[in-house]
Amino acid sequence: MRILLTVFLLISVCTFEQTTRAVGQVVDAKTLEPLPYANIVLESKKRGISTDEEGRYSFVIKEVSENAILKFSYVGYESQCLELKELKGKVIKLKPSIHHLTEVKIFNVKNRKTKRINNFLLSESVGLGNFSGGQYPSTVARFYEKPGKFEEACYLKQVEIRYFILKETLSRSAKYRLRIMAVDKEGKPSYDLLDNGLIVEKEPSEYRTKIDLLPYKIRIPDQGFFIAVEHLFIKENAFMERKDYRVNDTMVYKDVELRKYAPIFKGVLEKDNEDFKSYYKDINGWRKMNSLDNSNSVFSGKLPAPAFKITLTD
Repeated sequence: MRILLTVFLLISVCTFEQTTRAVGQVVDAKTLEPLPYANIVLESKKRGISTDEEGRYSFVIKEVSENAILKFSYVGYESQCLELKELKGKVIKLKPSIHHLTEVKIFNVKNRKTKRINNFLLSESVGLGNFSGGQYPSTVARFYEKPGKFEEACYLKQVEIRYFILKETLSRSAKYRLRIMAVDKEGKPSYDLLDNGLIVEKEPSEYRTKIDLLPYKIRIPDQGFFIAVEHLFIKENAFMERKDYRVNDTMVYKDVELRKYAPIFKGVLEKDNEDFKSYYKDINGWRKMNSLDNSNSVFSGKLPAPAFKITLTD
C-alpha cells in the first residue's frame, strides 16, 4: 500500500468573494489506496470534475452555499454525498459495492470462432463530445446483443474506439475510461462487467485505439451488454473551443469560448427505431439518445450514436 502524504490527506475549504475552493483526495475505504479519476459533481449547479491519477482534486465553485451537496462516485464503489461544509479535514473514503451476485462458473476461452460487429459502413459521421457541454463528467453507451452463433460462453475479445478529430484535439493525448456494462430490466446500462473500468490513453494524432480485452475474460450475458466511454474532467484533457451559438432565429452569440474535455469520440447518425439503443448519462441517470433535440438540419432527422467496433469470441 502506497504511503499517503499528510498534505494530501487534509481537505480544506476556503471561501473568498463567493468563490469556494474544495481540495482533497478520494481513497478506498478499506485499503486507503487512492482512487484515480473518481468523479465529483455538484448536481445543483451541474458542475463537476474528476480526480487525478492519485485521487486528488481541486474544485473551484462560484456562488455556492456551504450546504451545497457534492456527489463522489467511482466505478465499482458506493457513491457518497456530502455537504461542502463537511469536507474540512476529511478524507473521502468510498466503499466497494456489490450490485450483482451470480453463480460462479468456470469457462475456458477457446478463441476458435469470432464475430466482428461493425454496422457503420457509409454512415454519416458526427463527433460525440461532453454531453454536459463541458460542465461535468458524462458517459455515452451503446448496446450490443449476444450473437446467436455462441450457444454457450461468449467473450469480448476486442473493442476499437474511433475519434472525431478537431484541430483543438488533433495533436494532443487524452485519457478516458472504457466501461463494459450489463443490462438492467429497463434495457439501460447496469452494473460493470469490467471491474473499475479501464483507463485508455489516446495518443497524439491517433484516429483509433484497439483495446485487447481477452485477458479480462469478460463473459457476455445472454441479455447482451453495453460498451461505454466516460470522459475524465482532468487538467490534461481540457481544451478551449470557440464557436458561434445560436439562441433563436434572431440571436446568435459570436465567438464564444468554452472549456471542453478531450477526446471527441466518433459517432454516426442513425434512425430512431426499436433497434436504437444508445444512451448517455447525465446527473439524472441514463437517458436514451432520442431524448436529445435533433431538430437541427445537420442531423437530418436522425440521432447520434457511438461508432464502436467490437470482436467477440468463444
